[in-house]
Amino acid sequence: MDWNMRLAESFELYFKGKHTIETRAPGRVNLLGEHVDYNQGVVLPAAIDRQVRLAATPTEDGRVALRALDLGAEATFNLSEIENRIDVDGKPLPGWALYPAGVAGALQQAGFRVGGMQAAFASDIPIGAGLSSSAAVEVAFAFTWQALSGLEVDKLSLAKLCQRAENEYVGVSSGLMDQFASACGEEGHV
Repeated sequence: MDWNMRLAESFELYFKGKHTIETRAPGRVNLLGEHVDYNQGVVLPAAIDRQVRLAATPTEDGRVALRALDLGAEATFNLSEIENRIDVDGKPLPGWALYPAGVAGALQQAGFRVGGMQAAFASDIPIGAGLSSSAAVEVAFAFTWQALSGLEVDKLSLAKLCQRAENEYVGVSSGLMDQFASACGEEGHV
């Protein structure tokens, strides 16, 4: 089955409706300077042909409902409870959900107003292989919130907020994911 079709069908089955935006962000490899980027070293990154794809629609309830297709997992959290790292039932957020939650938190701390969403996503970037799989998830969610919430923030600032989310919220030292994502909605590319 086509990956795009699977994402759209999974979104419709899980959330009982159609998505309004689809976002994708590539993984990356450092051709030079591996593991020095988060120490302010010089790197030469390149996007790869593996990516995170995300389908989403906004909600008005301040909740973020997530479905990670490749993990077979789901989580829902309130935007007002991000700093507590808990889901709507008061349980700790699973590790994979910390990445989108961290992005929402970094955007909020920077003064941006983000809204709730329903989102299904999948990745073909191997986890833990040094290909920036977590950064791709963060960038895909950042671009999705930017589009859904009408945020006016430049791409470099958005990338820095994603890095902040991973460093401070998730607690992982990482470099700057400066490969920019794309988003398609009903009106075309964002």
